[in-house]
Amino acid sequence: MNTLLLTTFWIAAVGATILSAGPMQGSTQNSRRDPAMRQRDEQAAQETVSSNETIEKRGDLYMARKFYKEAAETYQKAIAADPKNPVSHNKLGIAYHQLLNYNSAVKSYRKAIQLRPQYAQAINNLAAVEYSQKHYKAAILNYLKALKLLPNDAVIYSNLGTAYFGLERFEYAVAAYRYALQLDPTIFQKSGRTGTIVQQRDEKNSAALNYYMAKTYADLKDTENTLLYLRKAWEEGFKDMFKAANDKAFLFLQDELRYKELLTQIADAETKKTEPPR
Repeated sequence: MNTLLLTTFWIAAVGATILSAGPMQGSTQNSRRDPAMRQRDEQAAQETVSSNETIEKRGDLYMARKFYKEAAETYQKAIAADPKNPVSHNKLGIAYHQLLNYNSAVKSYRKAIQLRPQYAQAINNLAAVEYSQKHYKAAILNYLKALKLLPNDAVIYSNLGTAYFGLERFEYAVAAYRYALQLDPTIFQKSGRTGTIVQQRDEKNSAALNYYMAKTYADLKDTENTLLYLRKAWEEGFKDMFKAANDKAFLFLQDELRYKELLTQIADAETKKTEPPR
């Protein structure tokens, strides 16, 4: 049974518990209230919820249009109306994050987690800030914590791999990326999803990143992406590229003409000590 379905059942169960537990306090008093008054109170409560949802959706529209300042202001209004809504705090954190206001983003994410300790998306987003601040070990610990809550989440595995790259733990990074691709073959074509940030990879180790991405795709026998990232690694100046491109991970390409042509180009460039094409 997949995680999304289990999550749906969990949300339904929590909702049912809240609804059933609500009238317990003061139930005698509620039973004596005028039915018309009770109906008006319930209608007012529903209108408040509807109003808050409308405000939050307006913030979502601002986010989609990349109007992050306006989105932050709108989410603040939603929080003022419903301070205990962890989703609004998480979305406010994302808006701050996009504005590069990391301190405010951290505060918002931590508030969301305080309100909902098992809020994996907010934990992931907190880790993304830690990565942006180059606190790689802290980010890894929080990504692992989020994965305990959402063990089949491709986005979080992708982010974990990126954090390992920050520490130059390349083999661990490859393992995380490989699993992310197994869960979602299109994961590296995505920029994010509602409530969850996909961590942008640092350019510092771009050559190494591309080489190990090639190895990741090679493990999955994905010819097109393996060749793509091998070429990128070469163009970014990966050291000893000819030797690296002949790694046993790429044996499945030995009959591929484009692979042979790439090896020839790399060998010629290294022999002539020329710069690779850009």
